[in-house]
Amino acid sequence: MRYLCTTVALVLFSPAVLACDFQFSPATSPQFYREQGWILPGTTDFNPRATPRSYGAPMGQAPEAKARLLSHDEDPYIVEFPAQEFIVDGARQRMHSIQVKATIVRWDVGDRVVAYSYGLIPVVAHRKNGKWVVTSELACIFDATFIDDKGDGVFRVLVRGVLTPDLVPLWAKRNEN
Repeated sequence: MRYLCTTVALVLFSPAVLACDFQFSPATSPQFYREQGWILPGTTDFNPRATPRSYGAPMGQAPEAKARLLSHDEDPYIVEFPAQEFIVDGARQRMHSIQVKATIVRWDVGDRVVAYSYGLIPVVAHRKNGKWVVTSELACIFDATFIDDKGDGVFRVLVRGVLTPDLVPLWAKRNEN
């Protein structure tokens, strides 16, 4: 019985013991790095005259950069990110391929592209008579941003979420001034 009371007391009070120290979370999300750059579907086949569809668009605020929604002729606009290897915290990882319904925002500083943010909804889809048919859709939306960290047009950095002021690379901040 004594052991049972001790065990119950430990279980009941262990969360309180864990709170007896400074608690913290990462200040920024991890950055996934791919030396040769990430493959970015949907960034070259947009149509500036197409009707913009902003459902699921990533909403960010980076005063240094101007956001531009990339419109596509297809609705829904489906892309597939292929499997790609990358580095996170010094460890080599492999991102699995994923098919998604995508809404894309391009971030510009002056006449140069700084980043692309994607609003993504995972789907299973196939083409029928030249149109996408979505057979299933996950009930979630997530954002991802690909950043040109060196100003050379290669988007090596991937972060979860949208572009924020702290993610705008130094080359772009210098270019703005």
